[in-house]
Amino acid sequence: SIDNRIGAFIVLEALRILKAEGGEMAAQVTAAATTQEEIGFSGGGARACAYALDPQVALVVDVSFATDSPGMEKKEIGSHRLGGGPILARGSATHPLVFERLAETAEKEGIPFSIQANPRFTSTDADSIYLSRAGVATGVISIPNRYMHSPNEIVSLDDLDAAARLIAAFVRGLGKDTDFTPR
Repeated sequence: SIDNRIGAFIVLEALRILKAEGGEMAAQVTAAATTQEEIGFSGGGARACAYALDPQVALVVDVSFATDSPGMEKKEIGSHRLGGGPILARGSATHPLVFERLAETAEKEGIPFSIQANPRFTSTDADSIYLSRAGVATGVISIPNRYMHSPNEIVSLDDLDAAARLIAAFVRGLGKDTDFTPR
């Protein structure tokens, strides 16, 4: 049951990092844990949460399949290994400027990452968040998870740390003039 629960841990760790760094932040940060993400495409709690909060940007934290074990098809979702850092999603439910900013932040911070193509949907809360109200600039950060949906799920602690540091650095880099309007 690492799937989804680990996302809450990572977000809380990112908040802990931001607090430890101190100082003023230009962005108001709200963390939310939602329910019913895997029940069809109804959006569950994420849809209601995004509607109520009306955020300018949202980061969804979840897991994706680690592909470094026998039988996993890298051609389908990419090469994502335990210890290889977080996975950044790119596709129709993710905002291109949020993706670019996450990738640039990871490179600047020396955080390894891989990219997962999601041309139709992400199978995460992003699928309902990005459609909320007039639209929400949304990014997805996933952790490679071996044996997902089994009693033996495995993730790397290094990946958890890297994802939390990436989120904290992303948030710290937001300014009052940050604009996710495509140009």
